Amino acid sequence: MRYLTNKFGDPDEARDIAQDAWLRIARLQEPSTLANPRAFLFQVATNLGIDRLRRAQIARRSGIDEIESELLAPSVEETVSQRQSLAVIEQALNALPEKCRLAFSLHRFDGLSYAEIAVTLGVSESMVEKHIIQALKALRASLKASDSALGAV
Repeated sequence: MRYLTNKFGDPDEARDIAQDAWLRIARLQEPSTLANPRAFLFQVATNLGIDRLRRAQIARRSGIDEIESELLAPSVEETVSQRQSLAVIEQALNALPEKCRLAFSLHRFDGLSYAEIAVTLGVSESMVEKHIIQALKALRASLKASDSALGAV
């Protein structure tokens, strides 16, 4: 603990590093084969501490800290609105004809190309395109109707 506290400057951080190092040692298949277990433990602890410092530096450089993440977190109203939109989208998707729904899902959620979808569904690529356009129109109409209904409330 003294070594880690001196090396990294924070007793709480040193305790965390020491615990992580002991866990790493405990997970070894055959720790008895280590020539110098104490030196190995110190090296593992030092490496873990350095990794923690690097992660902290990256987080500082990227400007992300707890306060910013709290400020960026959606409000309750935004969360409710997003959930309502997802429910509307889910209903609209379920209301689509099967091949239309499958084409849209395979493209948007699974990342398949129109050609791959055409083979999967046994239709032409232009039919896949029509299915996806139909799905997008239905989704937009459902979201627009939902927004209008919510605006009237």
